[in-house]
Amino acid sequence: MSIVEKIIRLSKNSLEMLAYNSKADKYRQDEKYKNMWLISERGVEAKDNGYVFFKYLRENHPEINAWYVIDSSHKKDYDRVKDLGNIIEFGSEDHKIAFLLCEYAISSHLGFLEPWSYKLYKLLLDRKNKKKFVLLQHGVILSDLSMYYNASTKIDLFITTTKREYESICGPNYGFAEGVVVRTGIARYDRLNDFKTKKQILLMPTWRQTIITPSYKNQDKLDMTSFLASDYFKSLNSLINNKKILDLLEKYDRELIFYPHFEMQPYKGAFDIGNKRVIMADKDDYDVQTLLKESELLITDFSSVAFDFAYMKKPLIYYQKVKDDKYAPGYFSYEDDGFGKVIIDEEDLVKKLSEYFDNEFKMEDIYAQRVEEFEPVFDRVFVASPDGQIRPMRRAHARRSEETRGGMVPVRNRGLVAWRPAGNQGVRALIEASPEGVRVIEGTVVVSR
Repeated sequence: MSIVEKIIRLSKNSLEMLAYNSKADKYRQDEKYKNMWLISERGVEAKDNGYVFFKYLRENHPEINAWYVIDSSHKKDYDRVKDLGNIIEFGSEDHKIAFLLCEYAISSHLGFLEPWSYKLYKLLLDRKNKKKFVLLQHGVILSDLSMYYNASTKIDLFITTTKREYESICGPNYGFAEGVVVRTGIARYDRLNDFKTKKQILLMPTWRQTIITPSYKNQDKLDMTSFLASDYFKSLNSLINNKKILDLLEKYDRELIFYPHFEMQPYKGAFDIGNKRVIMADKDDYDVQTLLKESELLITDFSSVAFDFAYMKKPLIYYQKVKDDKYAPGYFSYEDDGFGKVIIDEEDLVKKLSEYFDNEFKMEDIYAQRVEEFEPVFDRVFVASPDGQIRPMRRAHARRSEETRGGMVPVRNRGLVAWRPAGNQGVRALIEASPEGVRVIEGTVVVSR
């Protein structure tokens, strides 16, 4: 896009935003928009942290005026969330007015919930920083993403999961003010405690920006020629047609579910699926979290979805024949920190798969220990406090701790104490926040001193 085109687009967006702000004036006292929490993902989905958080609020905190933004043409995702009520059509006039009037803009993805540039909105209409933007995140950040996430993005609350992720994003590269970045864990992990596997393994690589144009650039153009010529396509197409793998699937009565990344979904028709044991998963027909819970083993490359899978203590393989081209290296080493073996060669992958088939998909002790060290998931992610604020339960490792069953726990650290589930990560605890303290209704928690 040329500089002239950018200036024209910026001017158009500014005028539209100001016009809608005038329209919004007559709705400012409408009960629908008072203290509104506006929640979304990519605008076309209801399967990630935005949906899980919204569902939690609707079922547990109906007093909070939470609304979900989604495109109704994406029927399966829309149907998943519509029964919860409080739905706003993505891209509609109501969406634009709701964005202008909401108290909290909450999303798992940056740049999708906002009808216009959030930075532009802050510059033109919210210089006093009244609206708060909460980034729920959609995975654990492993690479250096400071060129995408930094102080200039005007994020007011940035959710992180692991200790090292938190420390990385609190670092100087990102430049966030103190208190913006919090370590709570992400909402969808609450749903990983209960699962039952099927006879299937999951292939779920991430995307590559050098061979496709991502959807958020709105070019609606597929470069199939470049895609078919890419090593990315050739390596994956070879893998799903590998005779030894197909023989393993047949011998052990398993299916291989191939779920291309959201950005690669438009290219799924390019792959040669010639065996009934290999299933190409369309994003509209398959739910990612369900696939993760039902699969016995995961093959990925650089995707943070490995954290979801590892939390369930199930084996995974990093197949990295084609290098990542999107982001600068970060704090995470796949060889030293990863939850499975890093493999480059297709035949080595076949051998490792064969081992897992033989040992009934048992995660090795070395990788199970790494999962414990990273502790990627915490029991409860968010607490809606009585004063109507989003406040995550702050978490920290404590050298001294005490088990608490029932009773009141003193409030510390700006209104909420640090805490974690005791013992087994699957333990549940119901927490109620009040001005007097945090009451453990049931379950067991460890409270940091």
